[in-house]
Amino acid sequence: MLAEPLRLLLADDEPLALRRIKLALQGIPDVCVVGAASDGAQAISAMRDLRPDVVLLDIRMPLANGFEVANAVEEAGGPEIIFVSAFDSYALQAFETSAVDYLLKPVEFERLAAALDRARHRRAAKDAGRRAAELTAVLEALQRESDARDGPRYEREFWIRDRGRFLRVAVADVDRIEAERDYVRLYWEGRTLLHRVTMAHLEEKLDPEVMLRVHRSAFVNWERLKAVRRDGNGRLVAVLEHGEEVPVSRAYAQRVMSEMKTRA
Repeated sequence: MLAEPLRLLLADDEPLALRRIKLALQGIPDVCVVGAASDGAQAISAMRDLRPDVVLLDIRMPLANGFEVANAVEEAGGPEIIFVSAFDSYALQAFETSAVDYLLKPVEFERLAAALDRARHRRAAKDAGRRAAELTAVLEALQRESDARDGPRYEREFWIRDRGRFLRVAVADVDRIEAERDYVRLYWEGRTLLHRVTMAHLEEKLDPEVMLRVHRSAFVNWERLKAVRRDGNGRLVAVLEHGEEVPVSRAYAQRVMSEMKTRA
């Protein structure tokens, strides 16, 4: 007799992270995504309504805390929990009894498959009430951990749709980024790639220690920046290591010069 598909709920406030997980799950047999949530409140509601077998739960999401998530786990019949997080400093031994696994972003396909296999075997052997108490303690500790760390999380990579596949492009390997209508164009390894995202969104998600915004429509990679000079009209120009020149607008000139002095 064939095993029933493992019913999964995905909970992550980053659309890109959700897409990555869904892509990974396409190669794993006998699993079925029954829902997705973009914040803690949605995750709690979905757990209660859908009663999934397994929840892939991001650590840092708005509108939820450890007590609420733990209570929802108990009320939803005790789904197995697989944590998914960008944070790696917490002592992972804390999860041995309360969660199936702790996966670091970007999630490796093999690790995800192994975690789901363990979840399948543990489904019948866990007590929901006991696990809810354990999860409360773990989630609260994680919340303190994440609150104590550096504030914003920055993207370390892009996933770009290209000719029917997805390319994984490290932010640190991109030479520069330029706006192009509703897209941005990434200059990477001697080629260019279009990515559908706004410049305003990128400014929030890109580490300013890696990518420096020099214009309303341009970022440059600090490691590729060779010089900043003035052209014949007295306007600032960022010169990259391969000779490319990117105009520095008046709005960003003072910031760019200040950053250059700081790094000098």
